[in-house]
Formats: sequence, structure tokens, C-alpha cells
Amino acid sequence: MMTRESLRWPPYLLLALLPLIAVVIYSAGQRYDAAAIMATFQKASAELVQLPADVEGYKKIGPPRQFTKDNLYEYNDGHAEYFISKGFAGLTVYDYAKAGTQADALVEIYDMGKPIQAFAVLTDEMPADAVAVSTGTMGYTLTRGVLFFAGRYYVKVITFNDAVPADRIAAVVDKSIGGAAEPFTLFERFPKFGKVVSTQFIKENYRGLDFVRDAIEREYVLDGEKVSIVLIPQPEKLLAAYLNFFKTTNTKYTVVMRGQRQLYRVDDKYEGQWTLIPMEDTLIGVFGNIREDKIMEIISHK
Repeated sequence: MMTRESLRWPPYLLLALLPLIAVVIYSAGQRYDAAAIMATFQKASAELVQLPADVEGYKKIGPPRQFTKDNLYEYNDGHAEYFISKGFAGLTVYDYAKAGTQADALVEIYDMGKPIQAFAVLTDEMPADAVAVSTGTMGYTLTRGVLFFAGRYYVKVITFNDAVPADRIAAVVDKSIGGAAEPFTLFERFPKFGKVVSTQFIKENYRGLDFVRDAIEREYVLDGEKVSIVLIPQPEKLLAAYLNFFKTTNTKYTVVMRGQRQLYRVDDKYEGQWTLIPMEDTLIGVFGNIREDKIMEIISHK
């Protein structure tokens, strides 16, 4: 009969097995999630935009700095969560100097994932005294710098002295982005009349309505009066939500036909009289006193 004593392994055999045991432990420790490893080492996607070594006589200092969601706080502590909540995918920072290693200008290229998210950040960060410029899809000059977005990229050119030509540097950056900037076609749905006063993105609770999200509103001066036109995605779903809201709040509206298009004339105790226009790709709201021919222009605008 086999005894407990007979099951003991000789010491020399255990010593011989140690290397094998070590290999097994090492191999188990090397099991990993490939996707997680790729995410850890993935460079910021804004690196796809390559800026020249010399911009307007200002030379690049060292390689660009790269940041992802995991380490954005190291560069933008206190504001990193804001960018991440808006769809942040990566950041590349370039330092430029006229001479030496002390930066005279910074170029920050934020990849926000989608053009509408880059636009949203621009409108959020734009100060009240910013002046519109033609850089990018939509750009503004600051006291010392330029903000603009082009496709999914939100760009900040920050200068540290008045001599730095921020506008010309921004133009070079815009050109470098070039074909990487997806067209922001939603702007094309706005009519080309009057004078544009402002354009803003409202992520949620547009005009206090919790079911209205991702609205782009443009304010005009038309015939001496201010009017606002808003574009909102998901027209069918949103129209149903609006009609339900009108019903539950006893808000009066009238359906009128203009060609093959249905318009909703709304008599709102808070907003006054305004018009809701369902289109194939977006829902359009028109607020303010606007002539009938201008309504038709909005409907027929391609």
C-alpha cells in the first residue's frame, strides 16, 4: 500500500522543476488585453497633422508633445474633464520660438472626434471680445492668439508677446490641416441673408427644453431687426417631441402648407410667435419677425 511518505518528491527533483515552474509563472503573467495595450500606447490622433519646422520665422522647439485622455490633465489640469466630456480624442502641442528655447508661441491642436464637437468647444471657449476672421471653418482673433476649428480639429494659437504674428501662424496651421479637415456641411443649411451676429452650439436644454439637444443657433440682423435660426438634428423624432410638448402645455400652433412643406406657426407665451420647419436632414426653428419671402428662402435653400 502506498504511504504518505512514499508520495514525497526527492529534493533534487524539486530543484530540477524550478526553472519549469518559473516559465509557467512568467507566461501567465504575460497574458494581456491587446486592445488595452494599444490604447495605452496609442499616440494622440492630432499627430496626424504635421506642422512645418519654420513658421513665419519662428522655429519649432523639439518634437511635438502628445496627450491622450489618460494624461491630458498633465497639460491642462483642471480643464481636462471638460474636453473629455466633449469628445476629446487627442492633443498635439507645438512650441515655436524666434530664437533660443523660450517659446514665443504655442499651437494646440485638439482632435475632438467630430466637427460638431470641435465647433462646440470653440463656441464655449470664445471670449466676448473675440473678432471673427476667415481662418478655418470658423475662426476668431484674441488679444494674443487665434481660435478656430477645421473639421474635427479645434486649434488654439497662443502668443506670448505682441510681436508674434498669430494670424499668419494660424493660417499656416489651417493649411497644414488641409484635407484632414472633414467638411462641416451643417453650416450650409443656414440661409445667406442679413448680417450674421453670432453662431453658437447648445449641447442640451435649448431654450429650456430638456428634449432639445445639439442645437446650432445663428443670430442675424435682418431688415434692422434681430432674428434667430436654429438647426437641430433628428427632425422626425424631435418634431414628435415638440408636438407632444405643445399638447401637454396647451401651446397653440397652426399648420400651414408652403408647396409640399408643412410649417408649424407657434404662438408661445414665452418665446412669442415663431416657426418650426421640418426638413429631411434637420429641424429648423425661426424666431423673430421675418418676412414670408425669407421663410420661403429658408425652405428652398440648398
